Amino acid sequence: MEIDLTKSVYEIVTLYPQVKEIMFEIGFKEIAQPGMLQTAGRYMTIPKGARMKKIPLEEIVATFKANGFTVKGE
Repeated sequence: MEIDLTKSVYEIVTLYPQVKEIMFEIGFKEIAQPGMLQTAGRYMTIPKGARMKKIPLEEIVATFKANGFTVKGE
């Protein structure tokens, strides 16, 4: 399973639905709100969201790797 950081959050969650729960646990609480993936998620990338939420991208990448993903574009 590979996460491409240049893709939108919507595209990634469509491919790997478990990413939604992982992101929620990291601190992206808004991802659980109804409609958020279909609106902001269509243009938001994980690096952009990390900057907005002030969550270190390295922490996000490490969490994905710990959950069995490889990360492309870091």
